[in-house]
Amino acid sequence: MTKKLPKKLRSKARRVFVVLSLSGFLAASTFWAVEARAQDADAAVKFRKALMQETKASLQAIALLLKGQVSDKESLALQAQIIALSSQRAGEAFVFRTRGLVESTTAHERVWSEQVKFRSKMDKFAKDAKAFADLAAQAGAGKEVGSAFKGLAKQCKSCHDRYRTE
Repeated sequence: MTKKLPKKLRSKARRVFVVLSLSGFLAASTFWAVEARAQDADAAVKFRKALMQETKASLQAIALLLKGQVSDKESLALQAQIIALSSQRAGEAFVFRTRGLVESTTAHERVWSEQVKFRSKMDKFAKDAKAFADLAAQAGAGKEVGSAFKGLAKQCKSCHDRYRTE
């Protein structure tokens, strides 16, 4: 037969058991949270890359149209609209800090350490992309479209120079 532990000792044993149980739960939940965060980071990177690739493809198509290598006047306005729409979401796509959580990101740490400056650049790009899309939709805006396009492409490059790693 086992004797019962004194009341004071039983109370202390319960507290130790509760503390150990909570510690185990916290350790497990921390592991699950880190794992979920890594999965979220991977999805965030994939989403950002898709937006950027969409913008890049439209910029390339517009360059071909403006150089006269492809003659499809209706596509100019459509491609400009795609850039305007994707640029509206691009700034939001960089809110989640992924640096250090995934290996396959080219977003520089400055994206998050200079978040206000970065978001300002992204907002300006979205505004200018919208203005470019409006201009591209107008008939007879020839040279103005080319000039506006060069300005938009410069914005992409300046942002990549500062906020993208190779």
